[in-house]
Amino acid sequence: MTRNLLSLNAVAIIFAVYHHSIYWAVTAINHWGHRFVSSATPQLLTLSNPFSILLRITDQIAGVAVPAFLFVSGFFYGFLCNQQSISRNYRVISKRILYLLIPYVVWSTITVLFRMVDGQSFTIERLARIYLLGEADAPFYYVPLIIQLIILSPLLIRVVKKSPVFLIGIALVFQLLSSIPWYIKILNLSPSQSMIFFNLFKSGYLFSHLLWFIFGLMLSVYREKFTLIIKSHRWWIFIFLLIFLILGQVEFQKFIEISGKNWINSQSSIITKWLYSLVILAFIVFGNKISTLNKINFIGANSYGIYLSHVLVIEICARMIYHVWPFLLGQTFLFLGILVSMGIFVPLLLMTLVRKGPINPVHSYIWG
Repeated sequence: MTRNLLSLNAVAIIFAVYHHSIYWAVTAINHWGHRFVSSATPQLLTLSNPFSILLRITDQIAGVAVPAFLFVSGFFYGFLCNQQSISRNYRVISKRILYLLIPYVVWSTITVLFRMVDGQSFTIERLARIYLLGEADAPFYYVPLIIQLIILSPLLIRVVKKSPVFLIGIALVFQLLSSIPWYIKILNLSPSQSMIFFNLFKSGYLFSHLLWFIFGLMLSVYREKFTLIIKSHRWWIFIFLLIFLILGQVEFQKFIEISGKNWINSQSSIITKWLYSLVILAFIVFGNKISTLNKINFIGANSYGIYLSHVLVIEICARMIYHVWPFLLGQTFLFLGILVSMGIFVPLLLMTLVRKGPINPVHSYIWG
């Protein structure tokens, strides 16, 4: 199981890099058309055609990255906290949090410095939000989120052992409530005063992401029963995965038409969230062969360092292509392939150089 989850981490980080590379592909189509000759236009993304559907489906599936990370973390922290006292749990957890925080601060600082060189300025309030809330760049929200869940894990594991169904029910309600503000915004609705209540669930990621961490905790406590239930319903999981994938694309197209936008991020859609859960469950059943690949497991073992550094790498790569090889911007899938490859292998190369170089003692402080 541990090997399978390590491979899930690897698949998740590849998906994360792809998901963030999609942003630059959409940017190239919507805003950089003057740099290349291509049939790709903003209008092409709004229509249901093979090109846009393929981009949408792959992006929608790739969005499972953070839920998968949380699921894997839930399993390992559930295993860690299951047989120990709460005081012992928190002594161990404090060390793990430090392990996450130092690289996070390092890469947040590198990102801020990069933005300053790019001409941006930062107030004290803005810097406080960057370090406390993970606002250095879009993916950084994951670190404050996982730290919150790690702090809660000794308490959550005890509820999982006593009332797992109740806890899952609560997490599902939170997840549903956290999606409502997104629907209000996408549909251009004017919420009544009473609807402002739902902003409480929008203000942080904890409510919308709690379910997947709890799934991981449950797997650590009820491993045999959990996997047996999943495997006995594996084909239903696969069928519902396809159904929710289709529903997600129908929803995407309708919301594109209603909102008048060329592209929307559907990660907050409740359909997409349930799709993520099904993808994770499907991986537990069908992902055994992937876990036998050593290179995949190597990527999984270094996924945290890749996650923190890949956003800058793919941004620099995209900008370089814009200025030096603009013809690649019109070759969307080739452009994506380059960004994803660079987003994974450049961090791995840098990690290897640091590990083998004179600054090896600080390797863990930079990459985790």
